[in-house]
Amino acid sequence: MRTCTRVLATGALLLSACGTTHEIDGGASTVTNLAVTTSCTTTTTSTTTTTSTTTTTTTTTTVPTVTTAVPATTVTPNTAPPTTVPHTAAPTTPVTEPPTTPPPIGQVSQVVWQLPTSQKVVAITFDAGSDLGFTNAVLDTLRAKGVHVTFGITGAWAAAHPDAVRRMAAEGHQVMNHSHSHRSFTGASAANPLLTTAERQSDLAAAEATLRALIGCSTMPFWRPPYGDTNASVLTDVGAAGYGYTIMWTVDSGGWKGLSADEIVDRVTSKAIPGAILAFHVGSASQDSAALARIIDQLRGDGYSFVTLAGAYGR
Repeated sequence: MRTCTRVLATGALLLSACGTTHEIDGGASTVTNLAVTTSCTTTTTSTTTTTSTTTTTTTTTTVPTVTTAVPATTVTPNTAPPTTVPHTAAPTTPVTEPPTTPPPIGQVSQVVWQLPTSQKVVAITFDAGSDLGFTNAVLDTLRAKGVHVTFGITGAWAAAHPDAVRRMAAEGHQVMNHSHSHRSFTGASAANPLLTTAERQSDLAAAEATLRALIGCSTMPFWRPPYGDTNASVLTDVGAAGYGYTIMWTVDSGGWKGLSADEIVDRVTSKAIPGAILAFHVGSASQDSAALARIIDQLRGDGYSFVTLAGAYGR
């Protein structure tokens, strides 16, 4: 099953989910380390949690080869969405080896708050789950600026606005599963009952079927939980369904809270860091669309480039 990506990431950067654990407003994000083998170079991977590292060095009469194997760390799930904007220092170890495949189906989904890189690149994401709002204006701005982003879309929204979804895919943007009905998978934010495993997986499958019919390929392995609600059982259930990356955010624009376009620009540009995942909304309740062009211009002026999540993970 392939993931749809017609995206050419600006700056030709491929990032990885390798070896970074970081705390953001109480939520831990851990991505699985890969074994890396290089010639004439020793590669060291470090995490902020306690892990064991075994290093074996083999010397020949020609070129020495060092193989470092790092065991995978354990995902520590977040029990609630952040109450403030997640903001942390950039990881200290830049990633150089992008993964070629997502975590296997059945593995616990990995929570991603920030792309693990020290390079000046950010991923813009837009959620669509309410009204059509400023979707077309957002797409017009992105096309004018030559930027590709990731849209987290609910299946119900896609069914109501199929032309908008087709346009997103046709213009090179990534489409990510944002559930079908936008019900909280934990019940924490929307006061609905805790969803069962079957209900969660059925909801994801319904969104996948709707989106795939419109864009021609799968949304796996990326999804964003409604309201950012997740816990250990959610991560197990969605991982088993094929969604190996649970995408959160580093900077929330605050547009959905009623901030003005000027406030959104200041908030996002002041908190952007290398590897930041920026969260916006297309709905009419938010002024994110009005702020978008200035945010892109200011971040570019600060030396940042832009990447989709699929592009960041080599997909």
